[in-house]
Amino acid sequence: MNSLREIWGNRFIHYMNELQKYMRFVFTGHLAIVLLFTIGAGGYAYSEWLKEVPSGFPSALIAAVLIGAALSICSPVTLLKPADIVFFLPMENKLEEYLKRALRYSLFSQLPVPFILYIVLLPLLAATDVGGKPQFILTAAVILLVKWKYVESEFYYRRANEGEGVWKDRIVRFVLAAVLIYAVLIGISYLIPLIPLMGLLMSLYYSFWKKRSAANPFPYEHFITLEQNRMMRFYRFANYFTDVPHLKGSVSRRAWLGFLLRSAQFGQTSPQRYLLRRTLIRTDDIFWLWVRLTGLAVLGVILIPFPIVVYIFTGALAFASSIQLVHALRAGDDFRMDMLFPEMENTRIPAIRKTVSGVQLLQSIFVLVTGLIVIGISLTPVIMAVIVVIVSEVTIRASNEKTEEA
Repeated sequence: MNSLREIWGNRFIHYMNELQKYMRFVFTGHLAIVLLFTIGAGGYAYSEWLKEVPSGFPSALIAAVLIGAALSICSPVTLLKPADIVFFLPMENKLEEYLKRALRYSLFSQLPVPFILYIVLLPLLAATDVGGKPQFILTAAVILLVKWKYVESEFYYRRANEGEGVWKDRIVRFVLAAVLIYAVLIGISYLIPLIPLMGLLMSLYYSFWKKRSAANPFPYEHFITLEQNRMMRFYRFANYFTDVPHLKGSVSRRAWLGFLLRSAQFGQTSPQRYLLRRTLIRTDDIFWLWVRLTGLAVLGVILIPFPIVVYIFTGALAFASSIQLVHALRAGDDFRMDMLFPEMENTRIPAIRKTVSGVQLLQSIFVLVTGLIVIGISLTPVIMAVIVVIVSEVTIRASNEKTEEA
């Protein structure tokens, strides 16, 4: 049997190959253009806002909260598989060798998030005269050390409690990290004693859960489930750009959206639309896809200061929403439950068009209302909403025509 070091190495290579296989479909030229517009417009708006930010703005507090939240979320990446419950038992006394490598990768894979946040917040801290070069260097070192200990702390907490109440653990670590970051950035004399105090509390908290976890057997089921859920989130993300055979769909009732669904009635004239509305609202992948794209369109209206860029951005998102909803609702046409009912043929494609058109009309309303709030009563928000409707309708009709020709 291979050593656990070799097993980790083989699994890590397979994992990286799996990421590369799907990420090449994600980072394409189209996404690069969207990111270029988004980052450029966001950076410009951010730099213009920094010129007017008041000196009393609580930038240190905001930085401490955001960085503390990024530091406290440290789900370990173990690459464990269901069969390990059986096959790792003979080597359980050597399991720490495998877990050390898992925690090391977890640390380096999660470090970019707090550091990117810190780099983005540095201009705001400098504009509000918070700290100086020594504090900024010390803060970067603190972020590295805290993330290192927090990755292990969450692992030991999960190991001791089998994942129960992990958000309580994260809240405790968030408070400690936020107070520490704030004290380091401010650097006022009466806050300096908080720095060693927070460091001591973090060390005691880490040592407590490390000792507790050593007394319990390793919870294979919890870490395997955690790993499967993590990979499923990646597959759902990649599925927005290409077909992923590993993806398992999930549904939720979402009773709070029940007012959008009419009750089932015998003899109703549009059974396809009845089924499609429920499919769209209750299928997690489809529903959250539309929510995310609509949220991005709303954020674009809020953050992008140039009308022409907003027109292009909202139009691109309307195209993405429409075409992906059409393809998602047409998936699984080989057999559907509605095929068991006596109904006229060729009713599904018009029903898909009407359903997606209604949803995209709702997206245009969100864009219009946001534009009226942010820009004010003018022609610009109306043009943005009209662009969303026109692009959506053209995309839907073009998709249906290609389907009929096929």
